[in-house]
Amino acid sequence: MAMPDLFGLGGLGFAAPLALLALIGLPLVWLVVRAIPPRPNDVIFPPTKIVAGLAETEETPAKAPPWLAIVRALALALVFVGLAAPSLNPTKGVDSRPLLIIIDNGWTSAPIWSQLIEEAQDTARAASGPVRILFTAPASNQQGPVDVLLPARAAASLAASQPQPLLSDHSGTISRLAGLPSGQRIVWFSDNVARPATADFGRALGRLGEVKLRIIPSPVIAVTRAEVTSAGYNLGLVGSAAAPSTVVMQAVDARGRTLSEAELPVSGTGVTLPVETALARNVAALRVATARSAGGTYLLDAFDRRVRTGLVAARQDDQPLLSDAYYLEEALRPYAEITRGDSERLAGAGLDVILLPDAAALPAREEKALEAFIEKGGILVRFAGPKLISAGQSITLPAPVSNEVRTLRGALAWDNAGSVAGFERSGPFAGLTIPADARINQVALFAPQASANGGQAPQPQIWARLSDTTPLVSAAPLGRGWRVLFHTTAGPAWSDVAFSGLQVSMLRRVLAKAASSALPATAIAPTAPLKPTLVLDGFGNLQAPNAQHLSIAPINVASQKPDARHPPGIYEGGGSRLILQAAGRDTFLPALPAMAGIERLGQAGDRPFDWGPPLLALGVAMMILDLIIAMLFAKAWRFPPRLQWPRGMTAALVILCCIPVLSPHDVYAQTAAPAQQRAPIDLSLAYIRTGDAATDARAKAGLEGLSRVLAARTSVEPGPVIAVDPARDDLALFPLLYWLLPDTPRETTTESARALDTFMKSGGVLFVDSRGAGRDAAAARAISRAALRGIEAPPLETVPEGHVLTKAFYILRGFPGRYQNARLWVETGASAAASANDGVSALIVGDGDWASAWATATPVMNFGISTATQRNQEIAARVGVNVVMYALTGNYKADQVHFETLLKRLTPR
Repeated sequence: MAMPDLFGLGGLGFAAPLALLALIGLPLVWLVVRAIPPRPNDVIFPPTKIVAGLAETEETPAKAPPWLAIVRALALALVFVGLAAPSLNPTKGVDSRPLLIIIDNGWTSAPIWSQLIEEAQDTARAASGPVRILFTAPASNQQGPVDVLLPARAAASLAASQPQPLLSDHSGTISRLAGLPSGQRIVWFSDNVARPATADFGRALGRLGEVKLRIIPSPVIAVTRAEVTSAGYNLGLVGSAAAPSTVVMQAVDARGRTLSEAELPVSGTGVTLPVETALARNVAALRVATARSAGGTYLLDAFDRRVRTGLVAARQDDQPLLSDAYYLEEALRPYAEITRGDSERLAGAGLDVILLPDAAALPAREEKALEAFIEKGGILVRFAGPKLISAGQSITLPAPVSNEVRTLRGALAWDNAGSVAGFERSGPFAGLTIPADARINQVALFAPQASANGGQAPQPQIWARLSDTTPLVSAAPLGRGWRVLFHTTAGPAWSDVAFSGLQVSMLRRVLAKAASSALPATAIAPTAPLKPTLVLDGFGNLQAPNAQHLSIAPINVASQKPDARHPPGIYEGGGSRLILQAAGRDTFLPALPAMAGIERLGQAGDRPFDWGPPLLALGVAMMILDLIIAMLFAKAWRFPPRLQWPRGMTAALVILCCIPVLSPHDVYAQTAAPAQQRAPIDLSLAYIRTGDAATDARAKAGLEGLSRVLAARTSVEPGPVIAVDPARDDLALFPLLYWLLPDTPRETTTESARALDTFMKSGGVLFVDSRGAGRDAAAARAISRAALRGIEAPPLETVPEGHVLTKAFYILRGFPGRYQNARLWVETGASAAASANDGVSALIVGDGDWASAWATATPVMNFGISTATQRNQEIAARVGVNVVMYALTGNYKADQVHFETLLKRLTPR
């Protein structure tokens, strides 16, 4: 721990002033150095007759030269002064009062965080009494009373702190001041961004004691809004008082790669960030390139994505006000890039949505092209009209349409006829406001249809109804895509919806459904709690949520604001998604007001500067220079060199060795990283932690036994066995994951399923062991289905004859484990060949309880396999070796069939 400031002279202070007492001995050093002459020159005595008559011209001095004494005295003086730890602009005098450090740690402090924390650490180290640290934007785990810390511990705590993805809450911090004692010394570190209650907060601090304010202006910029346009994104940018006039904005994808970049002026009015149409679909966030912060990052959801849209229509409209295509294009022009063309060309253009206004029966070729488009994941939106009702049945419609039209408004219609009813909460139009002038004149109806067995045919989903329950918008899935039908025209012929604005909102929701690849549907009004999936940190980086982050109840979705328990980020649940932005439309970043009774500290140039290390380094350098000079005078360096230890060398080395011990330093302990976070030595076998202690112990023991077999028989040198949690740990370090399923069915979480999907698609092999050969087959299937639910499992087949698994290391004819009748399934050959894993099965499923067989290599672990024969244990070990080799080397063994042919071609004739 650094010593307190005990002595000061003007702007210079010393942390260890007693070390200056050693300067009293400098005159004695001067006398000693002057009294001890340099080493006499050695003169080799030659024969007398050769030196007879020669006069000795070089005399041995009686004292050391004055300049050498000055160098030595100055070197010692620098060492002694350096040990006294002088500092420039130190804290004046001894102040044992408690120190309270206030830090504005909201996202507005992120651009200047390193400088702010460095100055706060210097203040904490210089304290001579207890230190308290209070953050104005507390994290979820910092809600309790303010801790009392030692100066060194406070400095270490500050070093580990990070800015929060929230704005500083001066109003909420006032309540935390109530339990603090008065008479404190308070230093407030601010980013010069005021909050609504900043003045009240300053007065509350003044009642506790003397307040000093250190302002480090932050050049922070907030993105308050982002609206999609045909050219890119229209942004609202707000800067602090220290913000530059222009800023570089970036559009990035989910991996953080920059897709578009432009320098834009910082202005509250809208500025446009251009984004190419081909890249717009992949934009996940808009952010400030420099001065990164959570407020400078704007997350995009499905409603903010530009969707590639096709419109089946001619290039020009001769009478645009009578053309349905004109109304559709004008409605979606600000939100989508629309391409006109015929249906066959648009179906093969890689679009997301195709809009088909009122049209008659399509040619067979166009019908097949649109059907293929929908099955691949596209959305076809058709609109009714006079042509459609005569078209008959079509695969591109949710259901066959009747050849009769229902008229809703006329002399015999009631007053409420043709009005739009409320939307279903689970549908894509939930939450939309229905204008009073959105009235329907005519609608197309579904034709009654019977199924092949005489019953009622499956009915399409109804997304919107009229007040009398007549379908207005219906949809039905086809393959991975959707067929959507608006039962009225896109223009004014059958309805007033095109004029009311409701059609624009409904079409935007359909586009959002096409843009959202993570959810089957995107709803505004959720029916289930929304769990955090990704949250922002103070610097604007996405990260996984922790245990303190809570879900958002459906009733609070509309009013939820970011707080410590609900940070900005992406929340999902029940088919719904919510984006909490760090900066809102009402965000502003004014400078701190003038506050009476608070002293403002100087700028960074007035900060304390420790002169101790530079002076020590200079003194040591001069001592080394003195040794070199002494050795030159003593002629100790000759060729060939003479092994000679100059006088004074021992004392100099002792002083050099003592300097690190005598110099005060702060020392902090560092905790070791958990085992699962350390990089594997060569290869570490890993298993998925299930939460069942017995199952996890069995999996660990089995992999430890298999590791010993691998080390003894192969060139693989496995490290320690590692337990991983797919939802939290990085799976990219492991080529193979072993998953031993517990006895009871357990659903896999969405986060774990997503991580395992990424692991398998990236070349990893997942080995699932259901242990089903030793239990009821139905129970084993239930456990496997529960575990794999949510995972994109490829089609499987039993290991065919000649598969690489049968010859990866050992030649195997079966795959017994603990049970002799064990079976093993791998990805089908066609599916594996079409995947990106070079024909390697990303998923291996078995029921043999191989972990129990492998665990026999551990004497202290016995899971009831003592009755198994030694032969079965050996075969089970070989199965494990083959699986590991298969995961490491892939299908190289399958290429050995070409070995003979290759040798023949390489053999010279």
